[in-house]
Amino acid sequence: MRWLLIDQILECEPGVNAKGVKTFSRSEEFFQDHFPGMPIVPGVLQIEMMAQMAGKCYAISNPEVLPVLGTVKSAKFYGNINPGDRCYIYATIVKASKAFMMADCHVEVEGKKVSSASILFGYVMRNRLNSKEFDAVTEDWKKRQSEVKT
Repeated sequence: MRWLLIDQILECEPGVNAKGVKTFSRSEEFFQDHFPGMPIVPGVLQIEMMAQMAGKCYAISNPEVLPVLGTVKSAKFYGNINPGDRCYIYATIVKASKAFMMADCHVEVEGKKVSSASILFGYVMRNRLNSKEFDAVTEDWKKRQSEVKT
């Protein structure tokens, strides 16, 4: 199964910071078991959502690398994400080198912070991958940016 946890990149200063959005449908499979009678988005998926946002932010400015999650330095959960919630995902690249990058991220629902994480990433060189990866979310953002400039 592939977890696509960003619907759209709303704002991005490539390699610096980004804001994206994800709306969780009531039909998401994990809501059936997490938890029956009180469905909430699992914390691990919230961390993955933040990691995806930071990874996309960095990769837009460095397309030769694929950022991969290395360590979650810290994660905090302040509230629940429920079916139907529209989440705004924020990522700020706080440090980047040739070997790693660090990002501070958080998720908001209705203007309230529901989770945050400080995440360390390593890189995989894209030319070492065997797939023809296509990232529709990033490509959509790039297309919208080129339309704004014309």
